[in-house]
Amino acid sequence: MRLVRRWPLLRNRDYMLFWSGAALSELGSQISSVAYPLLILTLTGSAAKAGVVGLAKWLPLAIFAIPAGALADRVDRKRLMITSDAVRMLGAASIVVALWLGRPSFFQVVVVAFLDGGLFMTSHICERGALPQLVATEQVQDAVAQNEARYFGASIIGPPLGGVLFAASRALPFLADTVSFLCSMATTALTRPRFQTAKDRVTSVRAGLTEGFSWLRRQPFFRTTSMLFAGANPVYTGLYLLAILLAKHHGASSAAVGAMFAIVGAGGVLGAFAAAPARRRLSARLVIAGEEWLLLLCVLLLLIARSALVIGLLVAAAEFSTPIGNSLVAGSRVAATPDRLQGRVAAVSATVGMSLAWLGPLGVGFAFQRAGPTTTILIVVGWTLALAIAASLAPALRSGPPVPALTEQGWRQGVSSGT
Repeated sequence: MRLVRRWPLLRNRDYMLFWSGAALSELGSQISSVAYPLLILTLTGSAAKAGVVGLAKWLPLAIFAIPAGALADRVDRKRLMITSDAVRMLGAASIVVALWLGRPSFFQVVVVAFLDGGLFMTSHICERGALPQLVATEQVQDAVAQNEARYFGASIIGPPLGGVLFAASRALPFLADTVSFLCSMATTALTRPRFQTAKDRVTSVRAGLTEGFSWLRRQPFFRTTSMLFAGANPVYTGLYLLAILLAKHHGASSAAVGAMFAIVGAGGVLGAFAAAPARRRLSARLVIAGEEWLLLLCVLLLLIARSALVIGLLVAAAEFSTPIGNSLVAGSRVAATPDRLQGRVAAVSATVGMSLAWLGPLGVGFAFQRAGPTTTILIVVGWTLALAIAASLAPALRSGPPVPALTEQGWRQGVSSGT
C-alpha cells in the first residue's frame, strides 16, 4: 500500500498496461543495442563501420520527427504506434533470418538500424501525445520520469543479457528484440483510451507544422532547452559507442561490455527515482546546467579509466541527471501543449533536439580509429565544455518552465482557447 500511495500511477490500469508493453519493447531494444556494434565489430573489425551503424540508428530521429509529428496529429496515434512496432519487428526478424542462413550484409544492418531509429521516433512522438489522455495533467511529469525509469531499467537487464545472448548465438539478441515488439503491439492494442482528442485532429499538414514551429518559438524556455539538447545529444549518443570501444580497447569481453551497460542503466534508474524530489528542490537552471557540468566531468575522467567497470560507473554518473532534466522539460512541455498540437510540437522539439545526435557515433567511430582513444575523449571534452558554459549563461533558464504553476483547470482552459 505504501508503494501505491507514493506512486499513484501504479493504480492507472491503462497507463501501466501501456508502460509494461513499452518496457518489454525497450528491453528488446537494449538487448539488440549492444548486439549491433558487437556484430559489426565481429564481422568487419572496423570501429568506423560501427560508427556508421550508429549514424544510421540516430540520423532518422531528426529526419523522421517532422513527418511523424504531422502524421501523429492526422491519424489514430494508437494504430500508428502498433504499425511502427510491426515494421520494427520485421526488421529485427530479417537479421535473425540472415544470421541463420549465413551472414547479413553490412548494408542490411544499416537499413534495419535506420528504420528502427526512424520508427522509434514515430512511437516516441505518439507516446508523448498520448500521455495527457492516459494520466492526469498533474501526473505528466511523473509519467515522463517513470518512462525514463523504464528506459534505464531496461538498460540494466538488456545489455548484459544481450552480451550473453550474443556470445551464445549472434541471432539471439535480435530474436529477443523481435518478440519484444510483438508484446508491445499487444499491450498497446489492449489500452482503452483514445490516444488523442478526435475533434482536434489536424487537416492541413503545412498549417499544422507551422503551428508547431510557432508554438515552440514563442516559448523561450522550451526553445532554449531544445537547442541545448541538440548540443548534448551527440555527446550522449557518441558516449555509448566510446564506452564500448574503450572497453574493448582494454580487453573487455562481450559479456563484460553488457555488464558495463547494466551499471549505466542503474545510474539512470537512480536518476529517475530522484527526479521528483530534485524538481521540487532545485531550480530549472541548476538542473539543466548541472547536467552538462556533470557530463563534462565524467567524460574527462574517461581519460584515466582502464576497465569496463570504471567506464560503466562514469557513464552511469553522467546518465544520473538525464531523467531529471528530461522529466522537467518534456513533462512541462507536454502539459503546456494543446492536444491538437501534441504531435507537431513533440516533432519540432525532437527535430531540434536530435538534429546532431547522428554526429556522435559517427565522429567517435572515425576519431577512435584514426586518432586513438585519448584524442577522441579530448574532442568530446571540448564540445561538452562549450555546452556547459552555454547552459550556465542562457538567460531563458532563469525563470524556468511555466507549466508547474498551472492548475489542471487553468491548463484545460489554455487548451480550449488554443494558447
